[in-house]
Amino acid sequence: MQMSKQEESNKLRQRLSGVSSFILVDFVGMSVADATELRNKFREAGCHYRVYKNSTIRYAIAETANATASPLLKGMTGLAFNAEDPGAAARVVRDLGKEMKSLRVKGGVIEGTVLDGPGVERLADMPGPRELKSIFLSLLNTPATQMVRVLNAGPQSFLYLLNAKKDKDAA
Repeated sequence: MQMSKQEESNKLRQRLSGVSSFILVDFVGMSVADATELRNKFREAGCHYRVYKNSTIRYAIAETANATASPLLKGMTGLAFNAEDPGAAARVVRDLGKEMKSLRVKGGVIEGTVLDGPGVERLADMPGPRELKSIFLSLLNTPATQMVRVLNAGPQSFLYLLNAKKDKDAA
């Protein structure tokens, strides 16, 4: 049973509603082997990737913050996104673009702002959720470590004073 265009657009709209960014890819002239490798790399990165008709994407993003991407919808269009990591799809495209000359980025969207090629590169350079969490935890850990040192300084100094007094009395 095949979905109607409207049903497919509605389904895509729902999927994109919880996504902060997506990438649009042009793959004209790409071999079947390269297209398969691209799909596999997106899958490994936890990204959703699919080739859609431009009209399907246009209707899915109409009247949303992502409608600004409509001018990019020309030719064959692949759409990729990762709901948890906004930069994951951009990293896959950046890394594979070095190997595959037929893979071209049409652009991307992050929070309604259209990105050109260099913008997608900057998105790819952003740290992922794991890196951000580790940076945040290290920031939280640093003040705690310093606080423990400060709190220990008083009793430790008092202990040094008592030991000095004991040594003086013993002499």
